[in-house]
Amino acid sequence: MYDDNAIDIIREVINIGIGEAANSLSSLVNTQVVIKTPDVHIMNVEEAHTYIRKEVTSLGVYISQNFRELINGKTVLFYTKDCCISLLNAIYGKSLKTSTLTETGIATLNEIGNIIMGSCMSQISDMVEGKISFDLPEVTVEISENYFTNLLKELVSLDKAVVVKNEMRIKETDIHGYFFILMSFEDFNKVIETLRKKMK
Repeated sequence: MYDDNAIDIIREVINIGIGEAANSLSSLVNTQVVIKTPDVHIMNVEEAHTYIRKEVTSLGVYISQNFRELINGKTVLFYTKDCCISLLNAIYGKSLKTSTLTETGIATLNEIGNIIMGSCMSQISDMVEGKISFDLPEVTVEISENYFTNLLKELVSLDKAVVVKNEMRIKETDIHGYFFILMSFEDFNKVIETLRKKMK
């Protein structure tokens, strides 16, 4: 069980990374992007699927990326399909059919995921003074609600999930999403204890 102090520490580091991501996205799309993180939770990985099923009632798009070296794990960014379309419409300023995501749209989501996940994990890496390497992100358009369940089953070595509800605003369009950082119990404790010492 983790106390409020652990959650505050994670929230502070994530917010710094999210701020950097917003700046990078603003430069990418040439307009102001604001990202907020109203809720941060620490939970066991097996609880994450129950959480997302309770929070989200429609299928969506997952952007995932593995990381390794100092700590090992996976980050997953989730948006509903409608939110992805709204996000792309806000960026491109043109109407897209909600039933389709083009290759260009998926490539854009991939880049957005890379910026958000990379900024947050790089901030953690800098704080704990260790190197983290990243695989290329992958975009999965969910056609079955079993996707997230199957993903978690594959990650049998990962015990802990940091779940960050995020709200992005671009050109008066609000996009709500969820960001998961999945890692082992040992790596998670390593990060928390190092951050505690750094932020005393």
